Amino acid sequence: MFILAPLLALLLLGETPPVEASPVELWAGHHILRGMRHVPLHSDVLDEAENFVLAKVQRRGDRIELRQHFCRVESKPIKGVTVAFSHAAVSHMPTSTVIIDVAADGQAKIAPWEVDWGREDMDGDGKPGATLTVSGTFCSGDVYVSSQSHYTVERAQLDSNGLSGELQVVEKQQILGASGLCLRAMAGDSSETQRGTLAYRPVPAGTTCQSLAGKPWPVKAQKKADKP
Repeated sequence: MFILAPLLALLLLGETPPVEASPVELWAGHHILRGMRHVPLHSDVLDEAENFVLAKVQRRGDRIELRQHFCRVESKPIKGVTVAFSHAAVSHMPTSTVIIDVAADGQAKIAPWEVDWGREDMDGDGKPGATLTVSGTFCSGDVYVSSQSHYTVERAQLDSNGLSGELQVVEKQQILGASGLCLRAMAGDSSETQRGTLAYRPVPAGTTCQSLAGKPWPVKAQKKADKP
């Protein structure tokens, strides 16, 4: 009787007991993003980037809370120019929380989320913001940036294999400095929209970015055939 008393009191008050959280799961995620990016001395060109993330996942009824961090960020060369974040920058990118509400048919409504950083020395190299290394035939060196990225999922589905869908990212970068006269002269602030796909799959407990290094990523987002 004493055990049932709190529940009875809630029912009499017209309230429902809180939904208990399930055990924490671990998911690997993959994003493929495509958009037009400005390259100095060239017209705007098609850019493709990939995000590789790990996320701690907790379910509360029909709601899923996903707290993710970056393992890798990779971009394809553009007009012979490669732009890459340092390992330290990627490992210190802010963690983001993603809230997912799942309908009975598996359709998932995912709230927008942000990945932002400012002038603080994110990667501990003594330079402001995060360091991007630029390698090319004309301009090479490091660029220091702050960034604001707004992620919006346009469609998503949860099934027995995991989560998949389509997303859009609006990214704004501010140049905080650069090494070398060429990059200081040519680099500028940018605002770009990228569209693409995402996929998440459960992975074994104890999986880390380090344990996946040099191995095939556990999940692969399906690439969209249409242009952004």
